[in-house]
Order: sequence, then C-alpha cells, then structure tokens
Amino acid sequence: MPNHATRVLVVDDNYPSAMTLTWAMEGNGHNVRTCHNGRDAVEMALSFHPEVVLLDIGMPVMNGLEACRALRQQPHMNDAMIIAQTAWDDAGMRGKTLAAGFDFHLVKPIDLGEVERLVLTTHNT
Repeated sequence: MPNHATRVLVVDDNYPSAMTLTWAMEGNGHNVRTCHNGRDAVEMALSFHPEVVLLDIGMPVMNGLEACRALRQQPHMNDAMIIAQTAWDDAGMRGKTLAAGFDFHLVKPIDLGEVERLVLTTHNT
C-alpha cells in the first residue's frame, strides 16, 4: 500500500477495461475516479486534480490525444503524470502521444505492476 493515496483518473471507453484498472488502483490504496471519454476527463480534472491520468487514445467524443492536450492546458495539470493506454504500438503513435503531452505510452493489455510502479514514482521524485 502506498504511503500517500495518489489521485488517479482512469479514462477508457471500454467499460470492463476501465473498471478493471479502477479496481486495481483502488485495491492498491489510491483515490480513483473513472470516466469514459476525453471530454468528461477534462471536466473531471478541474475538480479532482488528478496526480496521474491513465488515458485511452481511441475514444468517442474527444480522443485521448485531444484530451491530453486539453488537460495540459490546465495549470494544476503541469506536474501530473499522464499515461497513454492504447492498443496502438507503433512509432507514429508513440510520437503523437509524446507530442500531445503524455509522459508514458503503455500498450494494452497493460501490465498492472508497471502501472503501479509509475504511479508510485509520482511521490518519489
């Protein structure tokens, strides 16, 4: 269990995937909120102030690239860790995620242990 309950925002339009990740993060002691499109993620971040965002790329309403750019426009999101979680594993998409402001690019199915290690680094830097 972490010494600090990290505020984690899980964003994925695939409900089972989003809930599995949410439950895993909650099980590790984190304070988690979940939504299913990029627009809702941007709105939720205004009040929740997540320290980590696990953000799917291919979503309706507002995709993850657009959402990441919008999140990075919020001053309180400057130091947040934004992690792309996507099925796209090619150099072109990795370049797009980096350009949009993501800190990491994880390919689905994501390794929950790797996610937890990244989340824990938010308080060890």
